[in-house]
Amino acid sequence: MSRFKTIKTIASTLTIAITLGFVVQYGESTPLISDEDTTSTYNKAPRSLMLSTNAHGQPVFGVPNVVTTPIDHAANLQHVVAVDVVYTELDPPKFGPILATPVTGCGTTFFARREPAAIVALSLVAPCNEGQSFVVSHSGMQIAARTDRNGRAIVKVPALVTDAHFEVRFDNILKATTSIFVPELRRYDRAVLQWMTDDNMRLHALESGAQIGEPGHVWSASLHSAQDTREGRNGFVVYLGDSEADIPYQAEVYTFPEGQMNRDGGVDLRMGVTVTAHNCAREVDAMTIQTNAGQTLIETEITAQMPPCDQVGQVAMLRNKFSDLTIVSN
Repeated sequence: MSRFKTIKTIASTLTIAITLGFVVQYGESTPLISDEDTTSTYNKAPRSLMLSTNAHGQPVFGVPNVVTTPIDHAANLQHVVAVDVVYTELDPPKFGPILATPVTGCGTTFFARREPAAIVALSLVAPCNEGQSFVVSHSGMQIAARTDRNGRAIVKVPALVTDAHFEVRFDNILKATTSIFVPELRRYDRAVLQWMTDDNMRLHALESGAQIGEPGHVWSASLHSAQDTREGRNGFVVYLGDSEADIPYQAEVYTFPEGQMNRDGGVDLRMGVTVTAHNCAREVDAMTIQTNAGQTLIETEITAQMPPCDQVGQVAMLRNKFSDLTIVSN
């Protein structure tokens, strides 16, 4: 009997001990958190991130791996290559607007009038293209220009054919055309040097055997005028274009009176190009246009080899790029 009581006492003691252990470990009440402590407690960023691994032992984001093994988040950051390193075209080409319906008040006005020495003055009014570059095209010659803040511009162009036709484009979109008859062109011959780069090119005309710098040297920086040409004394050269346009179409046009020069001789036409670090020892591209009293028009694409880079800053005078011109006296 005493043995049975002993076993019963031991069993009761073990039961009480287990119950007390359970209460101590799991029966503690959760402490209350005041409103002030809530903000500071739940706005803190997690200090670790748990990941799981797949069958290949690679980490998988977002699924716990072993809940007892937290992985430090800062040590598992992956650096992503910057987008501008992968895609280097940060400045894509500019596209002009495509309008489904015309905008009121955006009509382009373009008309021409004749001036002395077979020059045509082109007047442009484009109220919706203020301060924008545009291109004038005429018989193979293209010239860049820019409108003012009111969308207006005046461009003077030596005519290359008697029935002269002109076109104007903004962002390669044809906006307007105009035509004019220029009968005075029959009294002149013309030679055009045209290019579309930022190279500094010039057309030089050496009349009647003149050398560079002599009175017979005619170019855009000399004092020869259109009035001189109308009076039969010498030719003249004009510069056309805008070197700072989106596409810098530029040209120089030499005009001399056919059969009106007061002395016999010829004209040696040369292409002058300033040697720079950009074009030295390389080829430059250009185009020549020549017309005979507005009757024939010859276009020729040319490529010129530039001098070596030890001549940077000098002007290369390139010959044999134009057809020979002959001057006869009255």
